[in-house]
Amino acid sequence: MTASASSAWSGIAVPAVAPLPTTVPSSHAGAGIAAAERQRIDDLMRRIALVPESDLDREVGLRVAQVTPLVHCLVVARDHGATALDTAAPRVHGSMPGDLQGIYTNLIGERDPLAARAHQEWRPLVGTIDTQVAELQSQLRNPDLVVGWLRRNERSGASALAVVPARAWLSRACLFAFIAKPPGESDVLALFYAAQRLAVALEVRGKPYIEGLLALRFTAREIDVLKAGLRGASDEEIAGGLGLSVDAIRYYFKKFKHRVPPEIGHLKPRDLSRILHHLGKL
Repeated sequence: MTASASSAWSGIAVPAVAPLPTTVPSSHAGAGIAAAERQRIDDLMRRIALVPESDLDREVGLRVAQVTPLVHCLVVARDHGATALDTAAPRVHGSMPGDLQGIYTNLIGERDPLAARAHQEWRPLVGTIDTQVAELQSQLRNPDLVVGWLRRNERSGASALAVVPARAWLSRACLFAFIAKPPGESDVLALFYAAQRLAVALEVRGKPYIEGLLALRFTAREIDVLKAGLRGASDEEIAGGLGLSVDAIRYYFKKFKHRVPPEIGHLKPRDLSRILHHLGKL
């Protein structure tokens, strides 16, 4: 399936959005949504970080259902592999029945054409199950597995599906919202906003050191050194470019490593710089 292929899916145009802390509403993701509704969604999703693990699937489903009525939902989040962190297994949560979650996790996963297209086009793919099936059959050589999964979801009471792309700082996610009837434009915009906030909340939950990194403050000189390391320059090249000694550059990197949260203290300074870049700190 390619991004240039014609699409039978309906979709609400949404602007790209940089992920933000759960305490700060996103003005871009929330375009077209009233401020009071954005605040309500923020409050719903922020609390995900505090839910006990045993209640997480149920709470994700309950909170997304307060954005738009659902039959059930599934959110799949995975590290995007560009941050020097070890690649973690995808994190799958939601109110979708366990057997259907298992089919997705074990048989579809990274080969999911719906999530891939939603991220490529950066818009929700919204349509009836029949529309989704027809689109898959027209674009894929072997759509049977995904089509079978959609049909099994349909038998649980869903007639429509919204596939909503989302981004956090160090990962990306996809929200599958199975709904009794196709949602309206306002519902889709709210789902898109909620998906971004949910992705951030789940990432903070899984990577608590993110908040520590976001709280770090650097001098202008430290930022210069870290940015140079991010570009892959050697200690000698950084020293020459900034007019410092090599020992001074190594001191800055050593000082930096001592300040980062212990969970990621084993990473090399240049890898930590890359993570800070993805967090918008550099």
